[in-house]
Amino acid sequence: MDNLIKNPIFTGVSIEDMEKMIVCFEGEKKSFREKDTVSVYGEGCQKVGLLYHGCVSINRINADGTLDMLEYIENSGIFGAAFSFYQHEDEFIVLCEKDCTILFVDKSQITKRCSNACAHHTIVIENLLSFMSEKISSLTEKVDILSHRTIREKLLCYFRVQSAKTGTNYFQLPFSFLALANYLCIDRSAMMRELKKMKEDEIVKIHGKKIYINYTQKS
Repeated sequence: MDNLIKNPIFTGVSIEDMEKMIVCFEGEKKSFREKDTVSVYGEGCQKVGLLYHGCVSINRINADGTLDMLEYIENSGIFGAAFSFYQHEDEFIVLCEKDCTILFVDKSQITKRCSNACAHHTIVIENLLSFMSEKISSLTEKVDILSHRTIREKLLCYFRVQSAKTGTNYFQLPFSFLALANYLCIDRSAMMRELKKMKEDEIVKIHGKKIYINYTQKS
């Protein structure tokens, strides 16, 4: 339960109240191994996933079967809420990126009016609404990144967004370079060639997954 209390949906809720709510939610706890399919969201899917630990990626399934990564969600994150609250024709697949344990809860169990009118249930609903607002902001951020035409422009936009979050000129890439290519909807080989050129131009330095941006260098 220690990790679950860190989930943004339970912000402001005590451990005791959270444990009561987990029982009330009638959730189903499942564990997955890396590369497992966690769930597929199609029309009518109502499940929300709460991560105890591990990482998952949210991917849109294209008509040709290829995947576009939308999000990478780590420990104590939430997924599926956006899909549960609007009608959509596309299919989305959740893949396990690192071994994870997840509590699946039906959306109606979270949003239904509690018979005891308990304050902590109201807090959870408010937290869920705040979370949805943050997701809208996150998707807007990705649209901005993908709106750039060249691979270099997309990489730089993504790097600057991430470094702004850390307040420094460097950040730790949260996933693999293959996942980064999927997230940016670009070919991995082409991306790696561009990264090599950016290093030669002294625009970025790369040490493992740590990215340094040289803001004094013209891009």
